Amino acid sequence: MSNGNKYGGAFCTPDERQISTIGTGYLANTISNAGTKRAGATLTNKRVYFSGSVYSLNNKGRFVSYNQRKIINNRDITGTGYVYYRPLYYIWWSILSLILGFFGTAYLADKSSSEDIAFMALALGVIFFIVFLVRYFIKRMTLLCVEYAGGNIAFDVRWIQKHEQDDFIRNIHLAKDNLYHRSAVDQGFVSNDHDSDIIPDL
Repeated sequence: MSNGNKYGGAFCTPDERQISTIGTGYLANTISNAGTKRAGATLTNKRVYFSGSVYSLNNKGRFVSYNQRKIINNRDITGTGYVYYRPLYYIWWSILSLILGFFGTAYLADKSSSEDIAFMALALGVIFFIVFLVRYFIKRMTLLCVEYAGGNIAFDVRWIQKHEQDDFIRNIHLAKDNLYHRSAVDQGFVSNDHDSDIIPDL
């Protein structure tokens, strides 16, 4: 675990300590000025720092990409998880292109004496089929989403290892557990003395 002071006060307060990072990490993005090119996040004992190309759900239910830096207090986080974005309309368009190519070939073969024109319709159908299929695989994403009071933020984890994703999510919830536990102790709801917390036999 490293302290923010090492990076010239990149964290909001000097008592914050780094718990976990994902992607390139917020601090690495800040230092290298790559904040608008790569997505990364850093979890501290108080906040989550995001930077780079991140996604947010708009009022139409679609994820919109932004290049930004954002800081969320751990206590404001309400949930984490994955969103699987699959633009299936590209699949339908690819199938439709292939069908139209076959029908176009059959139609032109009847109406035209040239086989080259009929073959061109099939070739165009196959080309569009491949283009839409490639677009689907390029555009599909698995997003790691962090929901907080007032919104949500997500980033593409396509190039991030699965165990790294799971560790980051788990650490967020462990940090929140620790935060609420300390709040409960400070307010007198929970005692640090484990013996006094044991429920007596009735």
